[in-house]
Amino acid sequence: MLDNVDDRPVIWDRANRKHIEKDHPERGITVAEVEDAMTDSTREEVPDRKREGYWLVRGRTAAGRRLLVAWVEYRNGRYPVHAHVIGRRGK
Repeated sequence: MLDNVDDRPVIWDRANRKHIEKDHPERGITVAEVEDAMTDSTREEVPDRKREGYWLVRGRTAAGRRLLVAWVEYRNGRYPVHAHVIGRRGK
């Protein structure tokens, strides 16, 4: 286990799946990519200094895309609420 990262399961429901994949189609981010980033063995995870109760994860997808994912605690797991690509053109 990495120091200072949360390994609890990623929690999905209709609302956060819709927000990640459908509400922001221009980002082209999938649920699977968010899962990848949130479980990446080299990810960085820190509390969000701007929003209490939120956490930020910087990780890579299986294809190597770098994502920033915001999540909150929810029912013994991590509930993704926002995601975007880090860097130029999503590389």
